Amino acid sequence: MPVARPVREAIDAAMLRHPSAAAPEPSGEAGRPAVARIADDLAVPAPSPVHRLQADLVQLTAREEVCDERLYPGWFRVTFPLAASATLWAAIIWGIGQLA
Repeated sequence: MPVARPVREAIDAAMLRHPSAAAPEPSGEAGRPAVARIADDLAVPAPSPVHRLQADLVQLTAREEVCDERLYPGWFRVTFPLAASATLWAAIIWGIGQLA
């Protein structure tokens, strides 16, 4: 993008002239540098669009636990596929024996 190139060069030149302006230090109360602190139980989260979007997305992606009482019992869900597979393999082997 040839239009954006002069702007980028101007920003780079300004950062070289004033390196302290490139990364200002965060300041807390009364001009003192801000210090990281651990949030306690009474801390209220700051409302922001990012937090609101994240909360909306969590609601969309959260899976609800399926508790359907109409499901087949566990012994049937294991036994049926095994029995069906054994029956099909027996039919395949019998069919190959008939062809030979």
